[in-house]
Amino acid sequence: MLKRNKQTISKKRAFAKIAILVLLAFTALFFVTSRYKQAHFGDAQIDEILFYIMNGAVEGQSASLLEAAKDNFLLLGISFFILVLPVIDFYRNKITIKIDLSFIGRKKALEINPSRISIKFKLIYALALFILSFWFLLSSFGMFQYLHSLTQKSHIYEQYFVDPNKTTLTFPEKKKNLVYIYLESMENTVASHASGGQAKKSLIPELETLALDPNNTSFSNLPNGLGGALPATGTTWTVGGMVAQSSGLPLKTSILGQDHNAMGVYKQFLPGATTLGDILKKEGYNQTFIMGSESSFGGRDKLLSQHGNYLIKDLPYAKQHKLIDPDYGVWWGYEDKKLFSFAKDELSRLSKLNTPFNMQLLTADTHFTDGYLDPTCPTPYQNQYDNVWACSSKQVSDFISWIQSQPFAKDTVIIVSGDHLGMQTSYYDALTTDPNYQRTIYNVFINSNTTPTEPKQRLFSTFDMFPSTLAAMGVAIKGDRLGLGTNLFSSQPTLIEKYGSLNVLNDELGKYSEYYEKNIFRKTD
Repeated sequence: MLKRNKQTISKKRAFAKIAILVLLAFTALFFVTSRYKQAHFGDAQIDEILFYIMNGAVEGQSASLLEAAKDNFLLLGISFFILVLPVIDFYRNKITIKIDLSFIGRKKALEINPSRISIKFKLIYALALFILSFWFLLSSFGMFQYLHSLTQKSHIYEQYFVDPNKTTLTFPEKKKNLVYIYLESMENTVASHASGGQAKKSLIPELETLALDPNNTSFSNLPNGLGGALPATGTTWTVGGMVAQSSGLPLKTSILGQDHNAMGVYKQFLPGATTLGDILKKEGYNQTFIMGSESSFGGRDKLLSQHGNYLIKDLPYAKQHKLIDPDYGVWWGYEDKKLFSFAKDELSRLSKLNTPFNMQLLTADTHFTDGYLDPTCPTPYQNQYDNVWACSSKQVSDFISWIQSQPFAKDTVIIVSGDHLGMQTSYYDALTTDPNYQRTIYNVFINSNTTPTEPKQRLFSTFDMFPSTLAAMGVAIKGDRLGLGTNLFSSQPTLIEKYGSLNVLNDELGKYSEYYEKNIFRKTD
């Protein structure tokens, strides 16, 4: 009986020791993950993470995840070693910690031998650190604020949402073509300080020149110089940015109730939304979307196929049609240099058809971490990301110059917009010298069919790009509002201007909306 009790106790101790090591391993992992998230993702919140969990994040660039893991492996090992020191016995009876208690009136010192601390206290120690690290992890992703927001109800859609299906849209007799370029993470911070950015010397001189050209239109939150859109909730990653700019809506992932579409996982992508692609398809446009990655990542294929029936030319398409070798792989798939080359071929094809066209692009070279530096790019700067921005600016400018030299240029509106703010927070923190500087998303409208009432001092988000794109194409919009967006070429106030600040609007967007849930996220009628 005594032997059996000893065996039971021995098993319990062994189990407790394993549990302690597992808890401390996760503690180290949580602390390192929280640190990495804060350094590289800044204000990215849990809704974005949940969206990608539900939409096949494994189909993204695994190389970035592996690189992040390698960069943090040493820190993880050191953290685990430090955490495990108080609970392992390799120094048994060799270390004694003496604490002098005279300062509280005690004459004798307290001696502690760490190897003799009971297994119960070691388990309490490990569990306490695990809980603390998990709390830090949840806090870094804004999980507590997110859960709180779900308990609040918003009526923003009942008050301000304008259904494009119920709005009169009048196209010009001769319809304009559209080239819409989503630039990965392109923001005005990398422009020159003199023009409204934070760089001593502009890292995007060509894009800066395009935005400041009086023949073009670039909407700004500033009274002078280069400014842009503010980051609204549900728009701060690529797919969310695409949804916002094409439909005037945020992309929200519901975790309430049953029967929810999960974009990339389920069959429908925002079935209640009406997008630019839907509108232009109805008007007889030929539509193509070109990207150098897999369109299935984040459900982009469903967004584009279900809302506009775009011809999607992505990485698998390029391999299937022998535009690149079957085993070719650079960065997220293929680099922007090839993207612009393929886009020229597609524009040449579309321009020969007897119908208007809408061709859209999504770049990737400027994605974090540090971007992809094409071997053909000049390297005037020491920092790789600086060189990547400079090269991207030149590539985009050259592509636009090519379009402007083509016969179809006079009938084509070109819009260039960042998809969202950059996510490599540490890079922008180092670049920003003004603590009050407001980071904004780049935009420029070229060959617009209309002129703005006031392009400066506009507080706006990427929701407003949706009706503004149609207005630039010469489409008359009754009321100058679509979705949650406002036509920036008009004098109508945007939602940020109505609410008074971005923070107030974001608080409202973060709340649960029964209208969004039933009429946009999943169509119940």
